[in-house]
Amino acid sequence: MQKKILAAVVASMMAGQAMAVTVVDNGTDKVTIGGHVGMRYVDQTDGEAAGDSSRINFGFEHKLTEATTAFAKAEWGFDTTNSGEGDFFFNRLGYVGAKNDQYGSISFGKQWSSYYTVAGWTDVMATSGGNTAGVYSELGDELGTARADDALQYNHSIMGLNISLQAQLGERDYSESEDELSNDKLDVVKRTVIAGTRDSSYGIGVSYDLPMGLTIGAAYNQAEVDVTGTVYESSKDPVTADGSYKAKSAAVAAKFEADKIYAAFTYAKLDNLNDKYLGFVEEAEGVELYARYQLNEMFRIGGGYYQLKDESSYTGAVNKGEIKYFPVEVVYTQGPVQLSGTYEFQDSVKVGTTKSVDDKLILQARYYF
Repeated sequence: MQKKILAAVVASMMAGQAMAVTVVDNGTDKVTIGGHVGMRYVDQTDGEAAGDSSRINFGFEHKLTEATTAFAKAEWGFDTTNSGEGDFFFNRLGYVGAKNDQYGSISFGKQWSSYYTVAGWTDVMATSGGNTAGVYSELGDELGTARADDALQYNHSIMGLNISLQAQLGERDYSESEDELSNDKLDVVKRTVIAGTRDSSYGIGVSYDLPMGLTIGAAYNQAEVDVTGTVYESSKDPVTADGSYKAKSAAVAAKFEADKIYAAFTYAKLDNLNDKYLGFVEEAEGVELYARYQLNEMFRIGGGYYQLKDESSYTGAVNKGEIKYFPVEVVYTQGPVQLSGTYEFQDSVKVGTTKSVDDKLILQARYYF
């Protein structure tokens, strides 16, 4: 049996079939393998090649009764440009659970958050967007808004109402070393994180499917954080977070799906955000808007508007910084191959300065299996 599974895995990898490949399905047990390998070229002042979130995942199901199924999923990302420094593989997901046709599902482990069930509607571009609604903060996994660590989650859909409830169990320690935030050229914030602990967190996502393809929703996540010394320095006032604070993320969103059209909008209100571009932000507002049109079976075009604004009441700040850009994309899909080109019209401002951020061109090649 094990030899047959291994042979199927190797065959599926070599064949490069699109989407997840089912390697076992005997009516009781099911095993699938999926993922993709990708590369991208980014031109923003200086051009460079980089990996494209390559990953491999394994899904498992076992039928307990006619209506109840146990499941598990594990996913690892890998860096196609790794030159021997750092980890080649890194964990993205890993959870187990059970689902019932009548009562919904319960799962435990590292999984996409309840907050993401709503705030993720605008995180659908091929290479851009999705980073201004508080999902992918510096501590998104630890605090429960992204791929939440240690998460106990319940999900259920009934008569168009979709509910997701989440609690992160146990404490989670984190520590960072001093570095410069240089992502996307927003590089003037110096960060020093000595240590911190997430004591607890909870999240909820609720949405309702209306007729004609419209869905509306709201999500909330709150984490209790203890820190022993977190400092962000720039030409704005230094921000020190000692003791404890509550990291809060609240979002409302809507999406529309019909035939060849997809459109979504997200508004987020964020307190005590650890943002990897803007540093520690006491109060922020995020807006995300995306729309696309499927031209034919192979081509689609899309565009969006993404903004994250620091609304904190610092004194003496030269500039609090802002993320603001307008991406447009063309995506080509043929079988397991995806090629895309995205251009970001940037209107962002570097923290502590009046300097704007350069426009960005992103070219992507991805192969699904």
